[in-house]
Amino acid sequence: MEPESLTSPIRHVVNRLIIWGADGVYFLTVLCVLALSIRVVAGITKILWFAPSYAAMLSALDPLLLLLMLAELLHTVALTLQNHHLPLRPLLALIFIAVLRHGVVLASTMSLASWNAGATLLGILALSFLLAQIPPQNAD
Repeated sequence: MEPESLTSPIRHVVNRLIIWGADGVYFLTVLCVLALSIRVVAGITKILWFAPSYAAMLSALDPLLLLLMLAELLHTVALTLQNHHLPLRPLLALIFIAVLRHGVVLASTMSLASWNAGATLLGILALSFLLAQIPPQNAD
């Protein structure tokens, strides 16, 4: 076994590099999400400006929910890195937004009288119930 004084400086440098690398990847991810947000908001503005109809609103809601999913994913990753465990409520919120987005896509592409739409509605209701049942102290 090597003495602590010989491994400590190397371990400190490696730990520092890992932390800087993770912070750099997280920063680049945030920048990419911000760039995507600007592009999506410009697209939504264009869609709603030129064609304010039900179909246009649904097509504008889909990328907006995608951005919300990305923001919730970044929030969940940040909490996981900070607390060293995966928090339940942000993860369920991410799944809720994904199921809601699936419902929006169904509403814009298919009939809402299909079994898929019923299953999506059931999933939204179940996730809403689960999110309401989680105590606030266990939220993050």
